Amino acid sequence: MKLPVYRLPEKSAKKDFVFNMFGSAVYAAISVVLLIVVSHILGSEAAGVFTLAYSTAQMMYTVAAFEMRNAQVTDAKREFSFGSLLGFRIVTILLMWIATAVFILLRGYSGEKAWLIALICLYMSMIALADVFQGNLHLNGYLHIAGRSIGSVVILAAAAFSVTLYFTRDLVVSALPMVAAAVLWIVFHDVPYSRNFSGLKPDFAIKRLKILFLCALPLFLSAFLNQFIFNAPKYAIDTLMTETDQARYGYLVMPAFVINLLSIFAFRPQLVSLSENWVKGEYGRFKRTSLLLYLWIGIVTAAALGGGALFGIPVLELLYGADLAGMRGVLLILITAGCFSACATLALTLFTTMRKQKLCLIAYGATAVFALFVPRLLVGSQGILGASLAYLAETLLLFSVMLVMLIISFIKARKGAETQQKEG
Repeated sequence: MKLPVYRLPEKSAKKDFVFNMFGSAVYAAISVVLLIVVSHILGSEAAGVFTLAYSTAQMMYTVAAFEMRNAQVTDAKREFSFGSLLGFRIVTILLMWIATAVFILLRGYSGEKAWLIALICLYMSMIALADVFQGNLHLNGYLHIAGRSIGSVVILAAAAFSVTLYFTRDLVVSALPMVAAAVLWIVFHDVPYSRNFSGLKPDFAIKRLKILFLCALPLFLSAFLNQFIFNAPKYAIDTLMTETDQARYGYLVMPAFVINLLSIFAFRPQLVSLSENWVKGEYGRFKRTSLLLYLWIGIVTAAALGGGALFGIPVLELLYGADLAGMRGVLLILITAGCFSACATLALTLFTTMRKQKLCLIAYGATAVFALFVPRLLVGSQGILGASLAYLAETLLLFSVMLVMLIISFIKARKGAETQQKEG
């Protein structure tokens, strides 16, 4: 079947902002919506299984994406061809499928939980495939098409899942149309637009794959460890508590997760300009943009804390149909943790534009070691409160280490540039 090539609209900074915000907001909210649907149709126990499966799929997504999006759209010198990026993405998707199978076996999952994790991971691998085409559009000045695409495909997939779940009452069966929706969207939307800039032939040349692998490896390890850090309290609950407890923690942690994802929509429109500022040595502009982005995270968090303190628990109880009495403190702790997580994500983005992403591994590695032991200890002694405190401690440690390294790296780069100017 020969696919069409869709005509490109005019470029628009306004549309880029609006549709990137749309895509990021929808992507951030969709896991909340799906958890609401599962909770109301099947109850808290099934919601606990679903939240663990979806969180695991998001962790495995980092294997498929391999954090090439930031490197792709900040490629101001056009060092990577789209064919190489597409070939690399296909390889990493295969690696994700292998990693998912190994994870399910190591955790000893079986039955509905194993199949649900596998299918949602398959769906997320298709979202990762779509991302490489959306990144191509972003790089070439059409962020609004990329933003519209990710928002639309997750809405389509969520609708397919929800309708199927309503009629079948079966989580595993309902995950199948999610995969189908993502595949159809890639074929009939993302590919036809992306073909304006590149062909569809993947390049599997070992030399190029190796270059991409080495370039993205620090970012991938950071992203994977970040997801592991986020999920560590959930796996502790999975081991020590019940599916209903897992669901309650999932309800409470969602606002923190949404803060992180909503912050990303402010980052992406600035990626190209940040990269250009850094390459040109315009450090003042780079610093101002970075500080404004951190200010945005602060504003979002302040609003979330205020809303959470006043209305958070009643709203969550209404949304999920669950009893969350006495959990306001846990909610506020998790929202604060979401702020530190978003700050760490921004730091990772800034390190990427500076091409110093290897430094992030120090912070993520230290925090991952912390996450191997502390969540289980705290969950074992304090239950859901312990899980929230563990996540707060993890994110605070992560951001603190990254901030120190970011400041040192920026000062060194600026001093080096000033020295070169004086000598010149």
